[in-house]
Amino acid sequence: TLPDNNARAASRALAAASAPVPALPNLHAIMAWMASEHSPRLSFLDARWSSLDEWKTAARPVLRQRLSYDPKPLPLAADVVRREERDGFTLEVVNIHATPAYDIPAHVLIPRHRHGPLPAVVALHCHSLCFTWGHEKVLSSPGEPPGLTELRRDTYGRPWAEALVRRGYIVIAIDAFYFGARRLRVEDLDPATVFPEVREAFNAARAHPVDSPAWVEAANRMCAFYEHLTAKTITATGATWPGLNVWDDMRTVDYLASRPDVDPARIGCAGLSGGGLRSALLAATDSRIKAASVTGWMTEFAHQLRNHIHHTWMVFVPGLYPDLDLPDATALHAPGALLVQQCRQDTLYPLAGMQAAVDKLTRIYAKAGLPERFRGTFYDTPHCYRPAMQDETFDWFDRWL
Repeated sequence: TLPDNNARAASRALAAASAPVPALPNLHAIMAWMASEHSPRLSFLDARWSSLDEWKTAARPVLRQRLSYDPKPLPLAADVVRREERDGFTLEVVNIHATPAYDIPAHVLIPRHRHGPLPAVVALHCHSLCFTWGHEKVLSSPGEPPGLTELRRDTYGRPWAEALVRRGYIVIAIDAFYFGARRLRVEDLDPATVFPEVREAFNAARAHPVDSPAWVEAANRMCAFYEHLTAKTITATGATWPGLNVWDDMRTVDYLASRPDVDPARIGCAGLSGGGLRSALLAATDSRIKAASVTGWMTEFAHQLRNHIHHTWMVFVPGLYPDLDLPDATALHAPGALLVQQCRQDTLYPLAGMQAAVDKLTRIYAKAGLPERFRGTFYDTPHCYRPAMQDETFDWFDRWL
């Protein structure tokens, strides 16, 4: 039942004194009550679960159902577009056959002078409000635009897929849906139907050469605005955006596991931000992932609710929270090794939510009898995945893959 008027007023006064005004000020109390009615009922920490395998048997199908995307795939194959030699590795550009509607463009980095089968890692790029580039965020290319180099330097410090391949791992980086080669082609939009809010950006995109700095800025503004329409359209089809990403990432693992130079028993995944969420969900849904690193995307939902539901449409899984919070879902990766890296200065989430998520995962892995297979670390940085953090991830893979 709802509290009486006096209790409700006292609750509002206490909240106002201890936290910023909610993003939805007069509606927040209703939303908070709804969330409390939907607290996750499938957490492994619930007393009814003693067996990790029994819990996973019950919970993983629920996650897959809520992701709402499981099309019948095409027969597994990939077309090699080109090969090129880089400093210390060979780069293969391939198109992975996925569904009748699309292939998945991928870049495979293969260490030179190493004999397979080798461990492999799925390198998952970030969102960063930059849609014109996908895999390019983690992999450099000769003559790339200065803006791309600057974005990578500020976010990652280096092209980390290349640093990882030089440690002896085969690395694959795809363009996620809506990024890079799979972006919304704003140049194909009908001028008569462009939303007035972005008409100026649309005109700017048409007035400048594709890939020029002015075009990149305008195209990213257009794609950012059209996220809402894309998400609504995906939802209208009965799918979810995270479900689409997870399925594509699992298809990437299908391809990796089929390669003779890859050891299918030693596959990991890692990513920052939107890539961190993809890493968490891929590890949760695919038992072939043996070690995972999640950077800059791990929190408890309840801490998000007041002032931090401002993320991309790509992260929301409708109907999941009554069963599994993000830490609960990610724990489906157990007994796989899980590294979670948090950024203390990250403004995307409250620090309390980040800490609570790490604490929950610590308890879950301890209850499963696997405390050494989970690590949560905090870096005094803003939202990023800098070389020191990457090195911790690479050491984690060295240990568990």
